[in-house]
Amino acid sequence: MKTSIVKNILPLLSVLFLWFSPQDIKADTLEETYASAIRQLNQEGFEGIDKALKVFEELIQKDPNFIKAYLSAADAYLLKYEFTEKKDKQWLNVAMNHLDTAIGKDKNLSVAYFKRAIIYLNLEDPNKALSDLKKSMEISPTYLDPKILYLQYLLSVKKKEDARKFAESSIKLFPKDPAPLKFFGDIFFREGAYGEAIEFYKRVVPLVPKAPNTHLAMGKAYQNIGKYSKAIESFEKALSQNPELSEAHFNLAYCFTESGKLKEAIAHLETYNKKVPKDVSAMNNLALLYEQAGDMQKARLMWLKVKEVAEDKVYKERAEQNLYRLSSSGERTKEAPQGKHDSHKTGGKTNEKKSK
Repeated sequence: MKTSIVKNILPLLSVLFLWFSPQDIKADTLEETYASAIRQLNQEGFEGIDKALKVFEELIQKDPNFIKAYLSAADAYLLKYEFTEKKDKQWLNVAMNHLDTAIGKDKNLSVAYFKRAIIYLNLEDPNKALSDLKKSMEISPTYLDPKILYLQYLLSVKKKEDARKFAESSIKLFPKDPAPLKFFGDIFFREGAYGEAIEFYKRVVPLVPKAPNTHLAMGKAYQNIGKYSKAIESFEKALSQNPELSEAHFNLAYCFTESGKLKEAIAHLETYNKKVPKDVSAMNNLALLYEQAGDMQKARLMWLKVKEVAEDKVYKERAEQNLYRLSSSGERTKEAPQGKHDSHKTGGKTNEKKSK
């Protein structure tokens, strides 16, 4: 459980702490020092994490009741653990101690219980993690982050019906707020519950006049369950709201191919190729589509590009094999391609297109 949840939860959550001026920290009060540290970390990003930690630890020493410093220090140690190759459990232990202290000073600090739950997951102690998540939600029913993590837990242990009920009861606390709907939809999508994801995405759209990313996600969900006409409709809506969503062209090419509409598939994959010219997998698929459409000249040119651009040995060998096959076949019209269609990434599940 720990790997599947912790790996995905941090990108979904809005922020663990506020992110701080390259200037030396000189402030008259603890609050000013803390705010300056946050601003500096905001500018320096992860590279400034150790400098920030030093400030937070010094603030704790100066005022043992300054709870913000405990929370931010715990966040910093957790981020060090999550995003560096060295997985030093001591960082988790120190973070845990800070959160224990904060909770000891304020029993109703819901954010501390949530953060501690993440540490327990890293320590592979799901029972304590769940206890803290439930405590966090009990204290602050509208605190979204623990609900997101708890929903992901339910799905990770295959309690789909419980997850659906929990999501529906939770969403009632956020009337007319599209953010929780989108978050919950993304969680269902990540766990392969595409039907549920679609239902939540559908409820986002009426609340947000322009939601291209939601339409894109909904299209991927439809694509993963084989409802290609619905997927096409969603991808086209996404592009109408944001023409720069090149990924939608890639997925449209797949859906039109599966629907037997090669002309439309080729057009979208050509557009994608222009926007993302170094995507070798797209070149591979475009070459195969040209062959299916009987345009062997374009197919040859595309296989040559694959051979030239690809760094992966597999792609180079595949391109060489197909070039040899086309050369020896004498450009027979409508010849069935012998290459391999690459996966169309739909986020959460991969649909592989079999060669025809």
